[in-house]
Amino acid sequence: MVDIGKMNRRITFLRLETTEDEMGQDKSGWKKYRTVWATIKPYKSSEYNFMSKLKPEVTHRMYIRFRKDITADMRILYQGHTYSIAGPPLDMDNTHRMLEIQCEEVFESVKYQL
Repeated sequence: MVDIGKMNRRITFLRLETTEDEMGQDKSGWKKYRTVWATIKPYKSSEYNFMSKLKPEVTHRMYIRFRKDITADMRILYQGHTYSIAGPPLDMDNTHRMLEIQCEEVFESVKYQL
């Protein structure tokens, strides 16, 4: 179990929202949803080849107080880095006190190459 006192990082959950632009076309974008206190633990860092390009893979585990509104289709923003949630948040010990969120850093605009 994670100590509540170690939840000393502010993370923001992002939801993908679709709006309609002036021409009536759908436009999707990540919008801020909720900001909560969390504990963040780096889990793994590696690189792999994807289509002849070197891509980084950084995974973390984030712990927050239990909430029912957090889903796997959200993203997390922390200190300018964006993380995708790798699966449904886990209710630790099934006590509705703490969620474990496994996530992976998103590197959309960074180009890595051999």
